[in-house]
Amino acid sequence: MADGPFSVADFSSKIAANGLACPNKFEVIFRAIPGATNKAADLLQLSLMCDQVSLAGRDVQAVLDLQYGIRRQVVYNAPAYTPLSLSFICTDNMNEKRILDVWNNKCVNTTEGFHVAYYDEYVGHLDVYVLDRSGKKRTYHMHYHEVYPKTVTAVEMNHGTTNSPLRVTAEIKYAYWSTSDIWPPG
Repeated sequence: MADGPFSVADFSSKIAANGLACPNKFEVIFRAIPGATNKAADLLQLSLMCDQVSLAGRDVQAVLDLQYGIRRQVVYNAPAYTPLSLSFICTDNMNEKRILDVWNNKCVNTTEGFHVAYYDEYVGHLDVYVLDRSGKKRTYHMHYHEVYPKTVTAVEMNHGTTNSPLRVTAEIKYAYWSTSDIWPPG
């Protein structure tokens, strides 16, 4: 058989030259957390203890074009961004859950009559970096603009589980993301 457009040798050489990205080589850096009691320590705590994150996707909105002939989906309006889900390993004093709860409470303050805060008072910023196989070089960067924890999940506990750390998960909403290839306007 003749080699077509796909060549195993070309494929192998690309992998040998560039390597493959690993899902466990990443770095999460919180740049701002409104309402944090100890800003630098809280930023570092969440950044270090994040054990799971996804690089968010994006969806363009489309409507069916019903003109004469072929029907097409035509893009309109701004893109829609998928929420982030971040998982954090909890330390003994549950600092990670405390930080997320305080931040979430900054959105709607339950201690002061359920007042909804102004948007600029509860949004922060977050960076996610993909690292090379050595874990030393950043190869890809996503910056999430105007992030806040919409949901802080329940922490499941039971007597049947031993030698496993507690985890808390937060659904993070954001306005949009940018990369080195896709920068925001202005």
